[in-house]
Amino acid sequence: MKKSIVKFTGIAIICGSLFSGCASAPKSDPVNKTPVASASEIDKLVVVDWTDRVLGEVAAPTWLKNMRRGNSDAFKEAWGISADRVVKLSMATGKTEATAQALSRAGFAYTQAAELNQKVIGRVGQGLNDIGQLEALFVAASETKAEMTGLREETGFFQKVRTTNAETKQTSDQFIYYTVYSMSKETWDALCKKYLMDVMGGTDLTTETQKKIGALFSEMKEDSDKKDAKKAAEEEALYKVQMARLEAERAKANADASKAKEMDTKEQQTKVATEEASELTSFLLQME
Repeated sequence: MKKSIVKFTGIAIICGSLFSGCASAPKSDPVNKTPVASASEIDKLVVVDWTDRVLGEVAAPTWLKNMRRGNSDAFKEAWGISADRVVKLSMATGKTEATAQALSRAGFAYTQAAELNQKVIGRVGQGLNDIGQLEALFVAASETKAEMTGLREETGFFQKVRTTNAETKQTSDQFIYYTVYSMSKETWDALCKKYLMDVMGGTDLTTETQKKIGALFSEMKEDSDKKDAKKAAEEEALYKVQMARLEAERAKANADASKAKEMDTKEQQTKVATEEASELTSFLLQME
């Protein structure tokens, strides 16, 4: 029996519950249907320092809250960025501001690859009936890198966050650094095209899957700046559905393989017992 094991690299995502605008999703969001823990069951997060705090600036400016939801209009207006440029946000955490800033800058390509990966898996994966196709698509999309060129760093913003553990009541501090980049629409289009072409180059992808990925290009070009939280939530929900389906199918495959192995073992034991009984019978007959 052939058994394949696919290793996945988990991606840790920190929810932006620091912002009042991100504390709860709109009622129409499909991801808001799961039970929510009570205040006593979750860690308490407080922003204790941030960029330009001494100048009276707020800890979570409107443009940052909107950028976390995928809408850069407020940032473009506040910073005088041309409306036709694509604006993207990268964030990272660290023990110091310098560390978080370095990670945020260094990880921007990874951030964009993760965003494109989510789009591909969420939108193409729902049309794949065969678990092998979905598995191959996930591996190809996850391993494909986003090569970032033609970027312009617009600004950076840090927050020092203090976390109080809900169980132990112990506190810990860390820095979150947000780096904002902009690029021309042509640069974003080229990035989407190259990413999708690299994914379609995966040797395990079927022609059906490659056609579905190819059809994504025009849609992703126009989706560089999500205008509302609902669109972002629906996209994330699709991604989670595909991942849940993949994990469920893999669990079933493992269970089937284990059951089949158990049956093979029992069959082998039965065969051995039968052979031993036959030998004993022959021996007894000879004794007569």
